[in-house]
Amino acid sequence: MDEPNCFVILFHSTHQALRGEEVLKAAGIEHAVINTPREFSVDCGISLRVGVTSREEAERALRAEGVVFAGIAPYRSRFQAR
Repeated sequence: MDEPNCFVILFHSTHQALRGEEVLKAAGIEHAVINTPREFSVDCGISLRVGVTSREEAERALRAEGVVFAGIAPYRSRFQAR
């Protein structure tokens, strides 16, 4: 398997995913709102993609604002990670 080039932040609800997007945007963390990749089994079809170097910063920002997420998974995206 290829090395991951990003991380996908997974959520249980669309509400939390959109709240997470607001938090990352306010924190100035580069991210993208994406459809949850098929290989991940969660209730929400929306996830956030962050670059490999932004993972810890994104997790800290989400936790600090009380955003509930299902997990953060390494992923090999065919798109350029931001």
